[in-house]
Amino acid sequence: MAAENPETLPESPEPPPLSERLFAATLRCDNCDAETPHRVLRWISGTTRRSGALSGTARCRRCGWVHPFSIVRPARVEVAVVISDGPQSVHRRLLLLSTARVEKGGRIPGVDEPLYVRRIEASSGHSVSSARPSEIATVWATHQTGAAVPVSVIEGARTWTDRLTLPTDSRLTVGEMLSVRGQRLEIVALRARGRTWRKPEDSFPAAEVSRVYTRRTEIPPAGRRPWSNGRVRPSSRTSSFSRSSRSRSGPGDKRTRRTPRA
Repeated sequence: MAAENPETLPESPEPPPLSERLFAATLRCDNCDAETPHRVLRWISGTTRRSGALSGTARCRRCGWVHPFSIVRPARVEVAVVISDGPQSVHRRLLLLSTARVEKGGRIPGVDEPLYVRRIEASSGHSVSSARPSEIATVWATHQTGAAVPVSVIEGARTWTDRLTLPTDSRLTVGEMLSVRGQRLEIVALRARGRTWRKPEDSFPAAEVSRVYTRRTEIPPAGRRPWSNGRVRPSSRTSSFSRSSRSRSGPGDKRTRRTPRA
């Protein structure tokens, strides 16, 4: 039998570059009936890490069974993320697996950086508690492990604001007391789910509250100006009246007439 012309032989496919090869992986072994470590023995042309499809032949390190394998990586979706760090915010775009699910209060999946989700805006413009990356328009996240809640402190005609970090699993209730900067304040309203709640016992998780309205209930009650520490209260009622001689132009003390007029 005559030898074939070397020029007519098909060209052998070139293996992928070393930087894109996969030498070991955890694959499904039908012989072991489990996910086991494998040694990759051979590649199929055209499959690389960048393409997302990996195919070839591998050997199970547990039982030694050699079999073909094929791995198809799920697609990734680019999602806009606003990362808040105190008063500053950073806008980034992250690639998330299309099969992942982003949940409010949890970490952004597939990201090494610890980012906790505070708000999810869907493509429809509404806020949702969880969604797939393909359904998300913007995600608001923070590095803090608790819920950062803005607090408005009402003191008469004067109102000042602060930010309080609470555990994610904590709840806020209208009518209960809240400690802010060492002061005991009464919660008079909560802003959550797009509206303001004022009835006593209205309660929400801290992660769902966008603002807390509180009022100072200490004595003396809050007024228009900060309290003066130099005021001295009289020890008795008698000491509050002046004992000096009365001027003729003064009205004097009102006395009850005991005898009728002539």
